Amino acid sequence: MTENSSSILWRLFSYFSELLTMSTQIRPTDIGLIVVLGLLIILLVLNQRKKRIITNKSKQLAETEERYALLFEHSPIALLEEDLSSVKNFLDRLENEGVSDLESYFEQHPESLRRCIDMVRVNAANRAALTLYGANKKEDLLHLTAILPESQNLVFLQTVMLLLKKKTAQFLFENNSLDGRVLTVERRVVVASGFEKSWKKVFVTVIDITEQVKLRNENKAFEKQLQQTQKLEAIGSLAGGIAHDFNNILAPIMGRAELMLVESDINSEAAEHCRGILEASRRARDLVKQILTFSRQVDQEIQPVCLTDIIEEVVKLVHPTLPTTIEIKMHLPESCPRIMADSTQLHQILMNLMTNAYHAMEETGGQLNIRLETMTLGLGAFDDLSITPGLYQQLTVEDTGHGMDEATMTKIFDPYFTTKSRGKGTGLGLAVVLGILRGYGGEIRVASTLGKGTTFTLYFPVVEVAETSPQLAIDPQEPMPRGSEHILLVDDEKSIADVTTSMLERLGYKVTVRLSGFDALEAYRSLSSTIDLVIADLTMPQMTGLQLYKKIKLLRSDAKVIICTGFSEQLTSDKSRVIGIEGFLNKPVIMADLAHCVRRVLDS
Repeated sequence: MTENSSSILWRLFSYFSELLTMSTQIRPTDIGLIVVLGLLIILLVLNQRKKRIITNKSKQLAETEERYALLFEHSPIALLEEDLSSVKNFLDRLENEGVSDLESYFEQHPESLRRCIDMVRVNAANRAALTLYGANKKEDLLHLTAILPESQNLVFLQTVMLLLKKKTAQFLFENNSLDGRVLTVERRVVVASGFEKSWKKVFVTVIDITEQVKLRNENKAFEKQLQQTQKLEAIGSLAGGIAHDFNNILAPIMGRAELMLVESDINSEAAEHCRGILEASRRARDLVKQILTFSRQVDQEIQPVCLTDIIEEVVKLVHPTLPTTIEIKMHLPESCPRIMADSTQLHQILMNLMTNAYHAMEETGGQLNIRLETMTLGLGAFDDLSITPGLYQQLTVEDTGHGMDEATMTKIFDPYFTTKSRGKGTGLGLAVVLGILRGYGGEIRVASTLGKGTTFTLYFPVVEVAETSPQLAIDPQEPMPRGSEHILLVDDEKSIADVTTSMLERLGYKVTVRLSGFDALEAYRSLSSTIDLVIADLTMPQMTGLQLYKKIKLLRSDAKVIICTGFSEQLTSDKSRVIGIEGFLNKPVIMADLAHCVRRVLDS
C-alpha cells in the first residue's frame, strides 16, 4: 500500500457507512463477514506502518553504530572497551560472604587482587591504543595483565573502589608497552549505560603523559639544582664575609708576634712562643684560603696547574674532618707536568671523590690511596671512550669501602642518582666530575668490587708550558728593605691600623693614620705634596679603597697606592695591575711582604 493509512481508514469508514445504509437489503451473516474483513484490512495497514517504523529505526541504529565504530577506530586518543563482569561477580560474591571492607581485604590478599586483574578482558582496542602499546593486532591486548605491571595493583584497586561508588574513575598508571617501554598514562574509566550492574561493557580512554611527567620531573630536578646553586652562592658570600672578619682578627695577632720577634731584647723562650703564634696564624690563614677556593663562585680561570699542589691543598683541608679509622696515603711526584684547568674546579673534583670515599668507609674504616702518575696513552688505550692518544696525568683515588655492584656502577654518573641516605648527597657529585673532566678533554674510569672497595682513575691531558724566569722567593733571613718616606695608612680596623703603623715605623717610614676613606681623602688633600704612598684597605664603610684610589688619582695622577684585602671577588692582584693600582697585599699582611711591597712601589 502506498496511500496514507488515515485516508485508507477514511475510505473504509465510508464503505462501511454505505453498507450500513443498505443493511435492510443484506443478511446479518454477511454483515459479520464484512466487519471481520474490515478489521483484517485495518490490522494489515497498522502492521505495515510498524514494519516501516522498525525499518527506519534499524537503519538509524546501523548508521549510529557505524558512526560510533568509525569514531572509535580512528580516534587519536587510545580507546579500550573492557569486560569487567567477572570482577563484578567476584566482588558481589565477597560481599555475600560477609566481606564489608573490600579495600582492606584486597590489601591483605594481594593474590586475589591480581586474580581480579587477570579477569579483565579487553573486547576492543582502537588503532591509537595498538600504537601506544606497540601491539600488532587486537588479540595482543586481550588481557589487561599484558600491560599492567604488578606495581600498579593498588592503583587498580582504587579504580575498582571508585567504580563501585560512582561508576567512573580516573587515575595515573604506569603501563608496560609490548615492546618494553614504560609508559605513564591517565586512564579514565566509565561503565556503559545499561551495564551498571554487570560491568560487562566498560569504556576506557588512555592518555599518554609520559613526556609530560618526564618534563615535570626534570623541572623539579632543575628547581632543586637551582636551590643548590643558590645555597652554594650563599655559602660563597658567607665564606667571603667570614674570611674578611677572620683575617682582620689574624692580622693584629701576626703583626704583634712579628713586632715582638724584631725586638732586640726579647729572650729565646719568648721568641719561640712568638714563632709558634706566627706558625699557627699562617696555618689559619692558609685554611681560610682553602675554604674560599672551594666555596666561592667565580669565573673559571683556566691556566697551567700542577696537580700535586692541588692534591696536597685538598688533603690538608679534608684530613682533619676524617675519623682516625680512615688512613690517607699519597703517592705524589715532587714535580709533574702541568695541565690546563681551573684550580677551583680541581678542588671540587677532589673533594667529591674524597667525600664519596669517606662515606664508603665511614662505618668500617679503611685506607684512602691517592696516586698521581704521568702516562702515555696509545691508540688502543681507550676503545670505548672519546679520548685522544697522548701524554696524560693519571690520578687514582682508591678506597677500601663497601664497593658497588654492576647495576649501581652503570648509574653513578647520572644526575641526581645517589646511593647515600637523605642529607648526605644530592647525586650531582660524580656528574659534575665527569662534566668538568670532559670539558678539559679528559676521561674517567671506575672499577669496583662489592666488599672490597672502589677505584676512580682520572686522566688529564698534559700541556707544554713555555719556560719563564722564576720569581725569587723572599728569604725570611734576609734583612727587610727600609725607607724614610711619608705613608698615608687607611684602615677602618683600629687594631690592624695600629699594628701596620708599628711595622712601617719600625722600617723607618713616617706614617699618617686615618680610620675612614673620607678622613683619608681630607688628609691627602692637605698633605698631598708630602705623602709618597697610600696604603688603603679595600673593604671600608662609606668609601671603599677603590673609590678612595679613584679620588686620589683625580687629585694627583702620579700618586702611588697599595690596596690591602682579606677577600674580594671584585679585585685580585691581576685585576689591580690592569686598572693601574701599583701594589696589592693579601691580609693578614706579613711584615716581610709589607716591607718588600712598599719598597718596590716606591722605587718604581
